Amino acid sequence: MDNSIRPYDFSAISVLVAEHNPYMRQTIRSILRTFNIGQIEEARTPEQAWETYCHQKPDVVFTDWAPNFNGMALLKQIRRDDNSPNPFVPVVVVTSMSDKEHVLTARDLGMTEFLAKPFSPKLIYLRLRIIAEQPRSFVRTGDFFGPDRRRREMNVDENRRRDFENDNLKKAEA
Repeated sequence: MDNSIRPYDFSAISVLVAEHNPYMRQTIRSILRTFNIGQIEEARTPEQAWETYCHQKPDVVFTDWAPNFNGMALLKQIRRDDNSPNPFVPVVVVTSMSDKEHVLTARDLGMTEFLAKPFSPKLIYLRLRIIAEQPRSFVRTGDFFGPDRRRREMNVDENRRRDFENDNLKKAEA
């Protein structure tokens, strides 16, 4: 690994890998083992993943999204089901369907991170690192519950705000 990547002790966390393809499931599991993940659970179907998620209560979920694996249904269930043990759990969507439409759909359903296939061990590590270093607050609106979509802090120029308020006040008085 690159020396600029800060090492983490992931031995105390548990991860659920929900992936339909046995080879890909084993690949992700092997990569996670190299990072010394404490516990790794696997699921072959969204239904099995939900059951495992509810019983094991993992710290992080990696879910596939493929034509024959509806990871978005799992994500939605994790975020919105009243029986979800932790709707705030970080969920990494892993898919080869990485066009803008799919990324936006996953974002709108409450994913924490997106990982396009094919991926490298470094990319998985970086997703785990982002989750550890930059936990995101959650937002609940009428039709959305999930991590705040904004990735960066935005400074608001106080003078600009005053100018806007003054302009609106002048318009209201006119």
